Amino acid sequence: MKTTANYKKLLTGLALFIAALSISSCKKNTIDPSGQFNIKVVNASATAGAQSFTLANNVLVSGGLNYMDASAYINAPSGKNMVTEFKNAGTNSVYASGSLYTTNGVNFTVYLAGSGLNARVKNFQDDLGAPNNGQVKIKFIHLSDRAPDIITIKNANGDEFSGSLVRNLATGYKYVTPGNLTVQVTGLTSKNNIGTFSFTNLQAGKIYSLYLTDDANGNVVMNQILHN
Repeated sequence: MKTTANYKKLLTGLALFIAALSISSCKKNTIDPSGQFNIKVVNASATAGAQSFTLANNVLVSGGLNYMDASAYINAPSGKNMVTEFKNAGTNSVYASGSLYTTNGVNFTVYLAGSGLNARVKNFQDDLGAPNNGQVKIKFIHLSDRAPDIITIKNANGDEFSGSLVRNLATGYKYVTPGNLTVQVTGLTSKNNIGTFSFTNLQAGKIYSLYLTDDANGNVVMNQILHN
C-alpha cells in the first residue's frame, strides 16, 4: 500500500511538473531587456486593406501600411515568442497574428500574406551584408495561395534559382548582375507556367527580396522589396 501511495505521489508530481513546463514554454512576449533587433514590416496581402502592426503589444506601424508597402527597419526589443499582429488600420481588429523569436542584433522582415482564413504572418531573417564584386543579392519568397504549393524559379536563360520552393518559405540568397532580371515561375509537379516577371534597374551592392503573392484579382504576381 505504501508503495502504491508513493507511486501515486510520483505521478502527481510529474503531472504538475509537465503542466508547469508547458505553461512556461507557452509564455508569450518574453522580452530581453538588454537585446535589440531590427524589423521591417510588409503588407503582401492585396485584399487586407491598410494595416497597422504591433509586436509584443507595442505599436511599430500605426496604420497606413497598404498592399506592397514596406516600412523602414525599426529597432525593437528582442525576445522569445513575441506576438506579432497585423490590425485593420484605425481599429483593434486583428487581421492576422503570429509569433517571432529573435536574438540580439539580427534583422527580420515580417509579411502579412493571404486573406480570409488563409491570412497569416510570416517571418524571414535577413542578411544585410552587402554583396561583393558589384553584384546584386536577392532571395525569393513564396507567399502565393493561387500558385502551386511547390514551385520552380529560373531566369530567362533557364538557369535555376530554386528547384523546389515551398509555399511560406524562402530561398537562400542568390547573386545576379546589376540591371534587368526576368524570372520564370512554374509548378514543380505540373510544369505549368505560373508567370514571367521582370525587374528593372537592380542596383549593384543592393539586397532585394522578390516575393510571390496574389493581386486583388487573384492573379499571381511577384513584388520587390529593397533592404539596404
